[in-house]
Amino acid sequence: MVASNRYPQTPSSTEVSNVDGMDFSHHASLQDGQYDYPSSGHQTGVQPSDLDDHVHVVDGNSIAHDAVAGDASASIPFFDNTFDMSYLSGNSNQDFSFASANFSQDLFNIWDLDLDSIEMAYQVDISGKQGGTKPPDSDARSTPREVSKRHAAFERSPWLYKPTSKDHALNDQANLTLDEDSITELTPSSPETNIAEFSFCCINSKIRDQMLGVIFSIGKTVDKVPSFPSLALLNTIIQVFFAQESFKTDNLLHTGSFEPSNMLPQLLVAVVAAGSVQISEPVIWKMGLALQEVVRHAVANLWEQNNSNTRNLQVLQAFMICLDIGLWSGFKRQMEIAESFGQPIIVMIRRSGAFGSQRSSSAIVPEMTDSATLLESKWKKWAEAESYKRLIIHLFIHDTHASIGMQKPPLIYLTELKFALPAPQDLWLARSATEWRDLDHKHRQKSPTTSVLPTFMEAIQNIDLLESVAQQIDAQLCTLALLHGFWGQIWTYHQSKRFYPESNSTHRLCLITEHRELYRDLSEFSTRIPSLTRNSQITIMLSELLMMLLHADPDDLQRFAGKYGEEEAKQAAFALRAWSKTPESRTAIWHAGQVLRAARRVTTARLRGFNAIAVYYASLTLWIYGLMTTPLSPTSGQQSASAAKFNITHITLNEAASPQTRLFLSSNEGVPGLVATRDGGLEFVPLHATDRVLRLARDIYRNNFPVLEEPLPPLVDNLGNLLRDLESLPGSKVSRAGSEMI
Repeated sequence: MVASNRYPQTPSSTEVSNVDGMDFSHHASLQDGQYDYPSSGHQTGVQPSDLDDHVHVVDGNSIAHDAVAGDASASIPFFDNTFDMSYLSGNSNQDFSFASANFSQDLFNIWDLDLDSIEMAYQVDISGKQGGTKPPDSDARSTPREVSKRHAAFERSPWLYKPTSKDHALNDQANLTLDEDSITELTPSSPETNIAEFSFCCINSKIRDQMLGVIFSIGKTVDKVPSFPSLALLNTIIQVFFAQESFKTDNLLHTGSFEPSNMLPQLLVAVVAAGSVQISEPVIWKMGLALQEVVRHAVANLWEQNNSNTRNLQVLQAFMICLDIGLWSGFKRQMEIAESFGQPIIVMIRRSGAFGSQRSSSAIVPEMTDSATLLESKWKKWAEAESYKRLIIHLFIHDTHASIGMQKPPLIYLTELKFALPAPQDLWLARSATEWRDLDHKHRQKSPTTSVLPTFMEAIQNIDLLESVAQQIDAQLCTLALLHGFWGQIWTYHQSKRFYPESNSTHRLCLITEHRELYRDLSEFSTRIPSLTRNSQITIMLSELLMMLLHADPDDLQRFAGKYGEEEAKQAAFALRAWSKTPESRTAIWHAGQVLRAARRVTTARLRGFNAIAVYYASLTLWIYGLMTTPLSPTSGQQSASAAKFNITHITLNEAASPQTRLFLSSNEGVPGLVATRDGGLEFVPLHATDRVLRLARDIYRNNFPVLEEPLPPLVDNLGNLLRDLESLPGSKVSRAGSEMI
């Protein structure tokens, strides 16, 4: 049994303090490569929305510090109406498919990618035409030894997953066996989450046996599971799962109607798997990953045995949880499988007609005169209809994250979601039928009830409509879903740039107009986020990421970083060198800095999964801009000191906008950089100090998981290792620009 329990926690509001100062003083051991990143482990924490102020673009022509800060002077017109056409016709004609993400070789290996292979990408002499796209034929590093070294490095990388005979289904089932006496603590010593309120979420011995039966039903497991977690441990993990779910905007399962006796054992196994991967104890989260694979096979069996199960809500929920675990597990086999299995569930739900308006939870209205039996029946019917709706929204968000992270086409577009907006979150979280009824009446008294709630398309076309019905819908979830809808347009825009030749002036003009209008719409929508989401920093971070990716092609970023090898990196270097001289690049790094600003404010243990990917892309953008704008002369290291000497303005990208920001964005006046805390004071780190920039990004990861004795989640750990490898490359130290105390 468990000797003592530590659970994921909700940090207090004071834990999001000192964000603008970026206080990393208590993590000094991270500097200069002194910290040895662990290879695996999970840490957990559950938090409400952050309540900090936000900097964003108000529209296509201005940046504003929102009303929380009350700084009217921060509103600065900056969006230049003239575009550098060379960027739109840059060397971005490569189609590709992101096969896997940048994580460990397998479940037990750590990141070992040798990134020396891309050094030439940023040491190449490109002093010729700015828009040049052909690299030189000569390559001083193209010796057989160096070529072999680069090829071997990318074979080890998760982007080039080459399965061997040792890779097969269920090859980690030994992790299902636990020695509970050796488990001293379940979760890291982070601020405590009170899971006692979820004590009703528990199973009995009979249901445990049914779950074990699911495992035994999958071949080759009987002789590998001599023991299975105790009932007490399983119940604790289930409660951890629901505690985590209660703090998610797009939570999937209806907690109030949770009745294990009425649930499929496959769904319960998925719940245990999802709860397990939130716990930092290695034997627990490894068990979770093993259970995740069991669920994938078990659900497939259900579909094959009875095709009507493709329309069964609980089966679909179990598979959705399985995809969530695998896609952001940090291990390339699980991630590739989760990515490839994302389409079947989309097809099943789409062909069932659930994307349409057939199911309407708003049509079910509780009355004060309803009998207890009738009220209970209405509540459960409402919960089922609402669950289908939220499953689809969750799937849409999951697919968007997969598209951004893996750089693949999105499989769902917002235009497909034709059903009414979801009900208020407090109705969804109600624990009983009577609580649901009382809350429903409370909402109806606060604001006149609209006979028919708007759809997502109606809301995105008229944001005022969304605000007018905010009391009748889950405004935070709707805002998050609508924001994700912009990615499909951004993806299409980048594909159009690759598709049309640069000589076609008509199409290029259309692309310029599309870019300007899309940025304006996304910027205007972002101004509504604080009021609609209670200033959720995760939603704010996503909006900044999307605006950044609109101005910086993520394909070029990944190619330059070495994803496809040396030649592709060299090609990308030419496109990015031209890009770095345009207003678009400066807009991109501004939003990248704002991504890091929001990431600092995300509450404890939330920078995992896709949130960690957002920080990675932002840091990659800042790093590449720094490399591309750094002179290769030996004296370039004196740039920061020269800036101070000649009073050149520092443009701080991870703080609120200022009048100097507009000058930099429009006319490139000033030195861009990031502000951090060192030795109790603030320091300005210019982007030319590229190794320091990546180190600051790694510090953001580490600070979000402040228990230094506990390892980072595998995905976060591997992203941090990648940034550390990039940081240590000679190319990253081409500028010895120093930081400057403020």
